[in-house]
Amino acid sequence: MAKRLLLILLSLAMAAGLAPLANWQAQAAGSANPLVARAVSAAAAPQGTATVIIPDPFTVAPNQPVPEPRSTVGIINALCEVTLNFVGCTIIPGSINIVCDTNADGVPELMIPLKNVTIVNSLLVRATLPALGPDLPGTPFPLACCGGKANVVFSQTITAGDDNVFGTYTITQTVAIDLGLRAPVVISTSPSSLDCAVPQNLIVPGSCFLLADGKPNVTAVFAVERGNPANVVQSKAFVIVNTNVIDALFDFGAANAGKTFLIYATGPNGTSRNLTALPQGTPMPCALGNEQGVQVTVTCKTASGSGSGGDPGSIPLTDRCELQRDAAGAFSLLITGGKYPAGSTMTIGGIAPKKVKMQGLDAVAGTYQSIVAKKKFCNGLPGNVVISDSAGKLVTAFFCNQSCAP
Repeated sequence: MAKRLLLILLSLAMAAGLAPLANWQAQAAGSANPLVARAVSAAAAPQGTATVIIPDPFTVAPNQPVPEPRSTVGIINALCEVTLNFVGCTIIPGSINIVCDTNADGVPELMIPLKNVTIVNSLLVRATLPALGPDLPGTPFPLACCGGKANVVFSQTITAGDDNVFGTYTITQTVAIDLGLRAPVVISTSPSSLDCAVPQNLIVPGSCFLLADGKPNVTAVFAVERGNPANVVQSKAFVIVNTNVIDALFDFGAANAGKTFLIYATGPNGTSRNLTALPQGTPMPCALGNEQGVQVTVTCKTASGSGSGGDPGSIPLTDRCELQRDAAGAFSLLITGGKYPAGSTMTIGGIAPKKVKMQGLDAVAGTYQSIVAKKKFCNGLPGNVVISDSAGKLVTAFFCNQSCAP
């Protein structure tokens, strides 16, 4: 009876031109009175209409399933953040979470909060599924979430007040969602440098190597020479130890001595991410490499006279970036961890620094141990650091999460 009276009063107010419905809803959404809140929620979506979740266009890595327009299937592989549109919610949410089932028991338990929840109008709510930087700057989903069915949980808190004797409480709405199935995720390899004159086993850590039903999500493990995609080396054999580890046997051959290879795993749901460039339409900033912003590589040691071992100078380390500031307040970015050829060029977030200085010359190898970028690069941070040799061939690319902003 009270609800019917409230709706009658609302209709009279509308007829009298006291306030448009959308404005009245915006004011009443935070009401402490549960009857008011539920009346507003009822007005926000036509009765019997299911809530629809529509993502803005998003991108995935090459050789992963192309997302269908207006479908959530595939957002598990999305590069960096995704904007989601929620049409016809039955409550006016103050928070939204995606809850993923990580152990395939049918019970979602891993909660992923959305940010920037915005009530656009009485029918549309918009929110952002953010990238999980700095540990996972390239994905909005933890590595334990391999996709499939999940829940979106909308929550609205009703505060205590003179018209609410029950105290503060929260009402929720749960909507099922299909994230799609995740492509294999490769985190690293061990070892990262090999004597390629003889067959070698690689231990490949990662995630989602097995599907929820125990079937393989990996059907091949292969390597592609960095800077030369025509040079592909397939593993001779591999074993999926568990969903997080693969043991792969490679025979690169002595002809590949001194070369660096990108490592991939592929299967029915696509190929693992190991980006050297961002696909068109990728939101910025977004990390190159894998979901952690790391390029997964293996380097064949330079052949020695004995046929084993190698030139230690040819073994790359992990590229690192460190933002520094001098006494005058000027920023510089120190890049270390690799072997950088003389005459190398660099961009930071697509911006070429005004000044680049090479340091630590190895006279035998003709490479430097570090690079210092100075002036006019801060607008590219955080962003991808891309270093090429004097001929324009890619030397390395990685994501730097430093920032000049306080």
